[in-house]
Amino acid sequence: MSFLHIVAYVAVVLGFCFVVLSLACGLYYLAELVEEYTVYTRKVIKTMTVTVVSIHVLLWIFDRLPFLHILFSILCHGVYTMNLQTFPFINLTSLPFIASCILVFADHFLWFQYFTTHYRPFMDIAAFFGVCIWLIPFTYFISLSANDNALPMTGSKKMERNAPKMKNATNMERMTCVLLHRNGGCDPFQSKEGPLSICIQHIWSQ
Repeated sequence: MSFLHIVAYVAVVLGFCFVVLSLACGLYYLAELVEEYTVYTRKVIKTMTVTVVSIHVLLWIFDRLPFLHILFSILCHGVYTMNLQTFPFINLTSLPFIASCILVFADHFLWFQYFTTHYRPFMDIAAFFGVCIWLIPFTYFISLSANDNALPMTGSKKMERNAPKMKNATNMERMTCVLLHRNGGCDPFQSKEGPLSICIQHIWSQ
């Protein structure tokens, strides 16, 4: 074995480590975005789901993929969408989440069995699994990190309206907004006074 072969092996190991670290950093950044913009993330997931379902229909029309397989995949994405009802608070023991975990693998093995008996180019199969099978479940997997970090009442209309202001608010102002919203108080961001002053007035009025 020449010294160049040793250098080549070291380069392969370093390249693999670089790819893994880059992937980890990318996932961490995506998780941070989900935690910061939970309302917008819900809209993005909903749009992505509609797009993926539309791709399934187009594949059935133009590529003649089996109808029952396509129908099953569409039903799976319908079950995934049920997790949006409480998003970003996804209960890991809830029926929609457990059913989603089961259906992800069922959908994967169903299509894997189909493509083992029907030849398709590798790039086509990889694209199908990446977009039509794993894209939406992977998005929900990243969104699980927002469970413990998202503010309560995030999905309400008032909190959606205040989302841009909440982004630039301090932790005290954020907690003030949440507490007043939960207790039926006024909207601190719609007042000319600061959120902390509104909180003090609300406490003295009790």
